[in-house]
Amino acid sequence: PESLGHLQALTVLSLGCASLAALPESLGQLRALTELELCYCSFLAALPESLGQLQALTELCLDDCTSLAALPESLGHLQALTRLSLGCCWRLAALPESFGQLQKLAALNLGGCWRLAALPESLGQLQALTKLNLPWCISLTALPESFGQLQALTRLSLYNCSSLAALPESIGQLQALTELHLYGCESLA
Repeated sequence: PESLGHLQALTVLSLGCASLAALPESLGQLRALTELELCYCSFLAALPESLGQLQALTELCLDDCTSLAALPESLGHLQALTRLSLGCCWRLAALPESFGQLQKLAALNLGGCWRLAALPESLGQLQALTKLNLPWCISLTALPESFGQLQALTRLSLYNCSSLAALPESIGQLQALTELHLYGCESLA
């Protein structure tokens, strides 16, 4: 309900509701919220634009939100966000360009986002990113050239990205990279 926004002291909100189809705009009023977990909300098709008002949010988990087709552009306003998990969001086809504004993001999971065909060029602006998980992104054909700018990246998982045809030349600039997982990438030349 809209009255959810009145819970001003709330720091953690966990909703594993399979039947949840929408979130109220008042979600953005939860100024103390640091963790938002919406895993297994299989009917949730969109997130409110007010999501970007959650300035204290450090963790956002949307795993298995299989109807989620897009993320709001306001996602880039989440300046405190350190961990974002979108595992098995099958309908997610793109990430907003504002993604590169997530300056504190350290861990990103996009595993099983089958329709994700490309990553935004702004991805290279994520200077705090240390872990990037992209397994089973079967529609992903390429990585942006800005990929080499991810200077903090230590772990990259791309296994079973069957449409990935090439890695960008800039991947050689990832001096901190200690783990690279590429098995099952049948189209890699």
